[in-house]
Formats: sequence, structure tokens, C-alpha cells
Amino acid sequence: QLEGSIHMGLGYAISENLVLEEGRPKSTRLRDCGILRAWEMPEMEIIGVEVPDPYGPYGAKGVGEIGLVPTAGAVANALYQFDKVRRYNLPMQVKKKSWRDKTKANGKTNGNSK
Repeated sequence: QLEGSIHMGLGYAISENLVLEEGRPKSTRLRDCGILRAWEMPEMEIIGVEVPDPYGPYGAKGVGEIGLVPTAGAVANALYQFDKVRRYNLPMQVKKKSWRDKTKANGKTNGNSK
């Protein structure tokens, strides 16, 4: 559940956008909505800490929302640390030029630079 909710939260934060025209979806294809594919996801490690819930059945708790709710805020703050631009709308975007300039300034390349 956590990996799925983080996947969903990252999609909301950086790529998913349902474009409407006159109140209807411009495209009926899921591919056009910007849903992140599995290969686009970062590697993650989930560390579960089990503390029984006295009100849940057999001590169980729901954990799906935990990965979804804070993700967009975390991405917004990470992007702010990167380029000092506050973002208030989803999906959040980074201008490719600013990304290139910032990585050049830090001496990082994507392996394709000469």
C-alpha cells in the first residue's frame, strides 16, 4: 500500500494532468494523463514500525494515505531547495534550462554531456 500511494503522490505532484475541454477530457487515453510508469519510479525502502491500534480490527491500521498525503509537499520543498522557486499548483514543473544550469554548476552531468 505504501509504495502504491507514494507512486500516486509523485504522479500527482510532478506529472499527472487531466486536460479538459468544455468540461470533458481532451483525451480518453490513460497514457496521455501523465501517469508515472513503474520504470520511472525511484527506488524506495519501506521501513514498517508495528504498533497495534487499539481501535482497529486485530490491531490493524490503514497505511495507504500515509504515502499519498505528504508527497506533493515534500516534492515542492525539494524543488524549492533546488531552484528557490515556490510552486503552488499541481503538477509542479522544472524548466529544463534551470535543471541544466543547476547541474552544470554543481559539476553533475547526465552522462550525455560532452
